[in-house]
Amino acid sequence: MKEVTKLGKMQDIGGIKLYYEFFERQNENMTIIFESGYGCTSDYWNPIKEEISKFAQFFIYNRPGLGESEQDDRPKDSKQSVENLHTLLRNANIKPPYVLVGHSIGGANVRLYASKYSEEIAAIILLDSCHEDQNKIMPPLFTEEMRSIYFNQFSVEGSLNEIQNSFEQIGEVNSLGDIPLTVVSAGLQSYHTTESFAAWNLFQRDLTRLSRKSKHIIVEGAGHLLHVDQPQTIINIIKDTLKEAKK
Repeated sequence: MKEVTKLGKMQDIGGIKLYYEFFERQNENMTIIFESGYGCTSDYWNPIKEEISKFAQFFIYNRPGLGESEQDDRPKDSKQSVENLHTLLRNANIKPPYVLVGHSIGGANVRLYASKYSEEIAAIILLDSCHEDQNKIMPPLFTEEMRSIYFNQFSVEGSLNEIQNSFEQIGEVNSLGDIPLTVVSAGLQSYHTTESFAAWNLFQRDLTRLSRKSKHIIVEGAGHLLHVDQPQTIINIIKDTLKEAKK
C-alpha cells in the first residue's frame, strides 16, 4: 500500500497567502484538484477525503477570504479564481496532469481552468455544476422564499455581479475538445420547484456538449450537495474517472 503524506500550509500567490492541503502519494504523477462550491472551505470535502486518500493523490484549498486564506481586493469571479489556482499550484510545486473536480460554482471555475490550461488536464468531473444561463432562467421559477434565499446568499464570497461575471466568462467556453468530462447531477428535487428542477436538469444535460468525450450521471438520493448525501457514489465516480485517465 502506498504511503500517503498530508501537507497543509500557506502559500503566497503574489500579495496574499492561500491555505491548501496536499495529500501526496509515493510514485504518483496525477493529482485530483478539488474546487469547492460558493463560500465553502476545504472542510467541505471531509465526507469523501479519507476514502479518496486510499487510492489517489489530491489537493484541496481555500479561495481568498475563506478559512485560513487571506483576503484581498481582487475580483471574486471565475477568471480570477482560475488565475489564483494556477499560481497556487505552480508556487506549491503541484505538477500536472490534473483531474479537476468542481462543485456548483466550483464547476464553473474548473470549466474555465480547463479551457485556458487544457494541456494540464487529464479529466473533469462537474458535480451539480453552475450553468451560465441559470440566473436568467431559474429565479422566476423558484418560490418567492427560495428566490430571496438564492439572491441573498451572494454575500459570503463575491457579489451577485461577480457571480454574473463568472457566468458570462464561462459562457464563452463552448468546447473543451476531447478532455474526458463527467457531468454528475442531483436526483432529488430538494429546494427546487418542479419547474426550476426541470430547468436545472436541462442545464446539466447541456453541459455534456462541452466535450466530445462526455457522459451524464444522475445520482439518485442526492440533492445539490452530492458528496454529502451520497459520498460513496461520488467516490466511485472519481475512482473510475482516475482509472480511465491513467489508461
